[in-house]
Parts: sequence; structure tokens; C-alpha cells
Amino acid sequence: MDGKTILDALILGIVEGVTEFIPVSSTAHLLIAGRLLGFESAGKAFEVLIQLGAIIALLSVYAARLWRMVTDLPHDRRTRRFVAGVVVAFLPSAILGVGLHRIITEVFFNSLTLIFAALIVGGLALL
Repeated sequence: MDGKTILDALILGIVEGVTEFIPVSSTAHLLIAGRLLGFESAGKAFEVLIQLGAIIALLSVYAARLWRMVTDLPHDRRTRRFVAGVVVAFLPSAILGVGLHRIITEVFFNSLTLIFAALIVGGLALL
């Protein structure tokens, strides 16, 4: 790795870390920053590892809460309802993601116009 690649990876890691904890798409910001830097990943390993780092950070921040939910799940009605709600909310996205995987990765991830449009629509929805 040359110095530019290491600097690019450092910048992308910071972008991922900062955007992971606020209500914006960290993936979209990562794609935009990578494009602006001219960063070309040699493979998908970089993207997977940088996302994995963010997921591990989130899990470590919420580890106590998650563990309490796991232990409360068998006997707490509110916890079961919450988990069921998360699963029901997740399923449509998972099904669409699997079904549209090729379009998402080949078209959406490669179009800055679509990425910007999705961020604007998502921002308006949050407002």
C-alpha cells in the first residue's frame, strides 16, 4: 500500500465512524467519499471490513442493552414485542435486498445522482 491508499483508507474509516452514529446512511457517505477521493478498492474485502468495524463498535456500545434483551426475551412481553417489531420491519428490506442485489450493487452504488437523491429523500422523510 502506498501513502495515498493508507490516507484514503484512514479518511474513509473516519467517514464511516462518524456517520454510523447519526441518522444518515453511512454507506452512502462512504461511497461518496470514496468517489471524491478517487479510491479504488482492490476487492470487496475493504468495504466488508470497514462496515464490520462499525458494526462491532455499535455492538460494543449497546452490548449491555442487547444482553439484557436476550435474557429478558423469554419472560418479558415488551421485549418480545420489540424484537418482533424489529424482525417485521427488517423482513421487507431483507427480501428486497436479496431480490434486487444485482441492481443495487451495479446501478445504485455506482450512480452519485441516485445516491444524492436517496440521501435527500431520506433526509426529507426524517424531517
